Amino acid sequence: MNREIHIACSTDDNYAPLCGVMVCSLLDNNQGKPMHVHVLANHLSVNNRQRLARQCVAYGALYTFHEVDESRLEGCQYRTTVHPLSSAAYYRILLASILHDVSRVIYLDCDMMVLGDLQVVYDMDLKGHGVAAVQDYDTPVDMEHYRQLGLSEGDKYFNSGFMVIDLDFWRQHNTERKLLEFAKLERKVYFHDQDALNCVFRGNWRRLSPEWNYFNVAQIRVPHLFESKEEARRFFRSPKVVHFPGRYFKPWLDTSCIPYRSQWLHYLLISEWKDMPLRRNERQWYTVIKTYYVGLKRLYYKLIYTL
Repeated sequence: MNREIHIACSTDDNYAPLCGVMVCSLLDNNQGKPMHVHVLANHLSVNNRQRLARQCVAYGALYTFHEVDESRLEGCQYRTTVHPLSSAAYYRILLASILHDVSRVIYLDCDMMVLGDLQVVYDMDLKGHGVAAVQDYDTPVDMEHYRQLGLSEGDKYFNSGFMVIDLDFWRQHNTERKLLEFAKLERKVYFHDQDALNCVFRGNWRRLSPEWNYFNVAQIRVPHLFESKEEARRFFRSPKVVHFPGRYFKPWLDTSCIPYRSQWLHYLLISEWKDMPLRRNERQWYTVIKTYYVGLKRLYYKLIYTL
């Protein structure tokens, strides 16, 4: 019998519908598996709690809401100019103490859609590492970013949107304390929790195949993203988790050409948020032009990496 799969995500009332659709996609594509969804939140409304609970119950999954003590995040640094985020951006660095009786967890961002069997990565051998993740395609941003993280040019940097985490490792190595120390450093903030995680785990994380964190619109700017042609084929043909990181490329916008939008809308319509109206895209033409440009680049990548 498969062991219980623990899933964690962070949300607030603004992101609750997106969290609900992500959970719906996850449970719909992992039916029959013992799932336990942990929702990290602070003052989440009763209505959103009830909807998330119904979403889990509909698939026979367990669920737990964890109220996050935000006083522990006092002093954490935030981006103030480009796309500022709420404190929920840092909730994941507290996972080891919040899920104190859980040994392993898969963490997912709300702006994701799960299409694959999570048992595969949940049971994988982390080979003594505290986290497994997919290398980011487009970061670090510049040399200052590298220096801030203690990385050398060419060192690999992972995206924290999808992670398999060994929480016992985090507890044994005081990882949470180290993450908080970095998060509270006075610095130019490029990425919030993601930079803290890459600093603490630099050179000491397990690589996941890129199909587990497929950006719907992003250029591949790093060399050697794929270890084999077969891995590249899986990435392009059948990603297991789709990520929607770009502000103007979210599937809940009213722009039909956004990649993987139709699949996301399917899960929206079978979720507890089927009544959620789509949001107006303030930069329609930018989205359309970049979507087609990146689509052509993806075709080029597919040719050079898979043939």
